[in-house]
Amino acid sequence: MASIINTNLASLNAQRNLSTSQNSLNTALQRLSSGMRINSAKDDSAGLAISQRMNAQIGGLDQAARNSNDAISLAQTAEGALSGIGDNLQRLRTLAVQSANGTNSDADRASIQNEVSQLVSEIGRVASTTQFNGINLLDGSFGSQTFQVGANAGQTISVSMDSAQVTKLGASQAASLTASNNGTAMSGGDMILNGVSIRATSATDDTASTTGQSASAIAKAAAVNAASAQTGVTATVNTNIATGASQTKAAGTGTFTINGVATATVTMAGSDASVDRAAVVKAINDISGQTGVTAVDTGVSATGIKLVAADGRNIDVTMTSASGAFTSASTGVSTGTTYGTFTLSSNKAISVTDSTGIANAGLNAGTFSTQTAYASTTSGKASAFAAGDFTINGVLVGASLASSDKSSTTNASFSAISKVAAINAVTSQTGVTATVNANTATGAAQTAAAGTGTFTINGQQTGTVTMTGNGSADRTAVVTAINAIAGRTGVIAVDGGTSANGVKLVAADGRNIDVTITSASGAFTSASTGVTGGTSYGTFTLNSSKAFTVAEGTTGASLSNAGMLAAGTYGAGRSGQALSTIDVSTAKGASDAIVAIDNAISSVNSSRANLGAIQNRFLSTVSSLQNVSENLTAARSRITDADFAAETANLTRGQILQQAGTAMLAQANSLPNGVLSLLRG
Repeated sequence: MASIINTNLASLNAQRNLSTSQNSLNTALQRLSSGMRINSAKDDSAGLAISQRMNAQIGGLDQAARNSNDAISLAQTAEGALSGIGDNLQRLRTLAVQSANGTNSDADRASIQNEVSQLVSEIGRVASTTQFNGINLLDGSFGSQTFQVGANAGQTISVSMDSAQVTKLGASQAASLTASNNGTAMSGGDMILNGVSIRATSATDDTASTTGQSASAIAKAAAVNAASAQTGVTATVNTNIATGASQTKAAGTGTFTINGVATATVTMAGSDASVDRAAVVKAINDISGQTGVTAVDTGVSATGIKLVAADGRNIDVTMTSASGAFTSASTGVSTGTTYGTFTLSSNKAISVTDSTGIANAGLNAGTFSTQTAYASTTSGKASAFAAGDFTINGVLVGASLASSDKSSTTNASFSAISKVAAINAVTSQTGVTATVNANTATGAAQTAAAGTGTFTINGQQTGTVTMTGNGSADRTAVVTAINAIAGRTGVIAVDGGTSANGVKLVAADGRNIDVTITSASGAFTSASTGVTGGTSYGTFTLNSSKAFTVAEGTTGASLSNAGMLAAGTYGAGRSGQALSTIDVSTAKGASDAIVAIDNAISSVNSSRANLGAIQNRFLSTVSSLQNVSENLTAARSRITDADFAAETANLTRGQILQQAGTAMLAQANSLPNGVLSLLRG
């Protein structure tokens, strides 16, 4: 090995090792003094990025927990105020019940009314002044507010609060009923609302539609609203939607005529259904300013393109092919005229009276009102309904099956009993229960004539009945013969009292009534006996504690298969006045006040229950947020916090290496001194 003095390799090596141990020592000192493993990006760049994201998440979670606690405080404030209002309502009800008693004089009731007025004012004051952090809670201005309950955008809970103002409490929700539309104009008297005959529709009622104006929802709503002052019922036209057609790709060109206005020529390439639908939508929407109709691509070939008239006008569509396949199937647009619907609304019950033309209004007979919503079929239907023919509250109803009716002997699957069984099979999902109505077969107008014969009622034959030509006596003979076998048929006969009414048949359990008349001699017919032959199918009623919706299902069948049900939303709340208007100074006023106060108590109880549920939800949210924050903090600690045991060992190691390195550097620096001995030689 050569002896050199210009380059001290040993010293350089010692210096390098000393520098390395110095860096290691500095790192250990920094980590032990800060408690952090990552003090700068150079310590662990990936770990730093991860830990910073965790810091943001943890900070957001902690703030979200504080937000949730604020929401709990807000709900507790509102619930406490409602508790006080509830106490006042209970006192109001006691006073109303007291005032309704006949033992009170006018002076007594006036005194009671004074306290009632004070209590109502106090309820109004509480509703108007209850605040949280300057925000009014119960005056109706709160509406729906959003609370941030997560670390990221969109992680929110919405809370709404109803008004507890005395002008709102007690007043019921509006009863409502949506009509279907069969495209038939209404004649005067077709619809009777709350005892008032509704006038005929006229083409002049609808200036928007271009065809079938007198049959449109706009015209029918106008006819209803013309009598609103007498009926208390208003009609609102709904958006009219024409459903699309199932689309099959095919090439062709042509035009659409929408409400009398032609589109530009549309070219269908037939290679891409979505591209073809886009061309159709553009062409129709280019003229929407003239037609009042817009086209909407449903996004799939199965449902094609729907057409929408926001003002409810009729939608009339024709297609003209210029070349190739330009049809509903290739374009996804249904042709023909689609008539809109309208909704009846009232703060009181809506009574729709049956008449010969009620179907022209798209409604059923019945009274649609409160706390119990219900829809009754108007007449039996000589057909079964298949699975999926209609929905209740969005739930498909199954088929009516003959096996569900053990009473009817003819067409059991058509009976009200089998239909009710199908509806009640999904009650747990719909909240709607069906009940069978008594089935009544109306009698035939009777013309006196002599003859003999028998009746076969639900497969059971009566004894021979002799008709002498005396109308009253003959009806009695018929009633006696039919009722003699009632135990086997489930049907009783009732004398209508006049020849015009004949003999009606009643099945109390709603079973079908099948009647065959067999003549033995003379005139033994429906006309002579007053009994209507054939099969009479029963009706049923839908009941629910809440409003419910009936709509067509997936089969495309008419709702008439469901037994003359109309599509629509049935029900609302019990009729009641606002708390601010109650007056118990009369017995009638006190009785009306009880209804209003009961409605108010129900509303307050519902609001309190909702606020209680909200508090529980936010408590659960806080617990969840704290748990996630704790786990994230632990995860961050494993990335960023220094391990003192390891770093203390590193510190000791670094200190020893520093001392050793310094000693060795001194030795290395003295090595060139050995060359001097050669010079002295």
